[in-house]
Amino acid sequence: MENSSEIRKPSLIGMTRAELSAALCALGVPDKQLRMRVNQIWGWLYAHGVHEFDEMSNVAKNLREKLAAHYSLARLELADAQHSDDGTRKYLFRLDDRQLVETVYIPELDRGTLCVSSQVGCTLTCRFCHTGTQKLVRNLTTAEITGQMVAVRDDLQDWGMGGPSNSGHRKVTNVVMMGMGEPLFNSDHVAEAL
Repeated sequence: MENSSEIRKPSLIGMTRAELSAALCALGVPDKQLRMRVNQIWGWLYAHGVHEFDEMSNVAKNLREKLAAHYSLARLELADAQHSDDGTRKYLFRLDDRQLVETVYIPELDRGTLCVSSQVGCTLTCRFCHTGTQKLVRNLTTAEITGQMVAVRDDLQDWGMGGPSNSGHRKVTNVVMMGMGEPLFNSDHVAEAL
C-alpha cells in the first residue's frame, strides 16, 4: 500500500493539450518548440500508449528526464474486471478519492464500442438503470474520463495503428458517453475528453 506521506507525481495521462503545453512550458521548453513537443508527447500517450518516458524515442533525453522527475504516466486503478463469453468486458475503476466508476467494452464484428462514465452516480432516476438508484457524488474530471479509455486500451493491447491487433483483440473504434452518469450534466469535461 502506498505511503500516505508520499507525494504522487501528477500523470500526463488525461491532460488536455493546453495543460500539457503549460506543463512543458514550466519545464523550460522554448515557445518555438512547444507545439512540436506537445504533438510528439500526445502521440506517445494516445497513439502508442507508452508506460515509460524512455519509450518516447523522438523526445530529447533531457526532456524525458525532466518529465520523469515531475510527472508520471500512471493509469486509473483497476478495481475489478469481468469478461463475458461474447467478448464484452466490464471494468470497475477506483479513482484517487476511492470512488468507483464503470466502463464497458462491447466488441462486434465490424467495430469495438467503449462505453465511458462521466459521473460518479447519477442525478436521473431512470427505472431501467441501476446507476439511477445511486445518488450523484460528483462529475468526473477530463483526466478521469480519458483515463478510462487509456486503461481499457492497455487491457485490450490496443495500441498502434491499423485494424485488430495480432492478439485477436478488437480496436476501440467507437466511444459512447454513457454508463454511470449523464454526460450532458458534465459537458465541459466530457467535451475536453472527447
